[in-house]
Amino acid sequence: MSGDEVMVLIISAVGGAMAWYRWYSATLVRALVVRNASRSTFVVWPVICMVLLHAILRSWAADDVRDSGTYMTFYMVAGAAWVGFFAQFCGLLGISPRDDAVERQNLAAALAMAGALAGITFCFAGGNVGDGPGWWVVAFSAGLSTGALFGLWAVVEWFTGISESVTVERSGGAGLRLGGFLAGTGMILGRAVAGDWVSAAATVRDFAVVAWPVLPLAGVAVIIEWFRPLDVNARTEDSAAGLFVASVYIAASFLYVFVWQGMP
Repeated sequence: MSGDEVMVLIISAVGGAMAWYRWYSATLVRALVVRNASRSTFVVWPVICMVLLHAILRSWAADDVRDSGTYMTFYMVAGAAWVGFFAQFCGLLGISPRDDAVERQNLAAALAMAGALAGITFCFAGGNVGDGPGWWVVAFSAGLSTGALFGLWAVVEWFTGISESVTVERSGGAGLRLGGFLAGTGMILGRAVAGDWVSAAATVRDFAVVAWPVLPLAGVAVIIEWFRPLDVNARTEDSAAGLFVASVYIAASFLYVFVWQGMP
């Protein structure tokens, strides 16, 4: 490993440890009474995201990454730090991982956060797919896709106020819909930055060509939130409908990435 890679590894290890310590220390709040599904999701989902990242790196990363335990470790540590760092910004869009998912035992918030973590993971993983000259290529590509993910989330939040449905109404359906939207969008955006590196300009151009379905997906999400049933007391029906919509988001994104586009 080069000197700059060692420095990035150290920064990632320290930054990731701090981010995830902050994340998991939240589970110690009222630990004796918080034993519900929201806390379980909060604890388990980051591990699932790292398993997903490892599977993607092992399958589609550059040969020199797949064949090297050192570089697999490097990008796994960097990915953990990336996801942990950007998870801290979810509160800016109305959903606090600690306050809502754990302290208030809000399962809807935990489900939304699960989708957000998955989306961020896919964005980082996509930046690792294909050959490139170094870690800065991954950072550029993952930054492009992650920035777009949060931008689209902000647009949906602006037009729908979905965070209020999640945090105030505690709507499981809203949490599922938002989580499914973020996971599906992250999948598409990650695919949009995947591929062999040519130049920054080419990466941005290819990103625009491949990532366009996230715009109609966001439009559909806005329309669904505008016309969702207002009877929040129908919890079972709301959650079932939310699960269906989330499944459609993820299935459509999966088909676009793996069938329409195909992995590079």
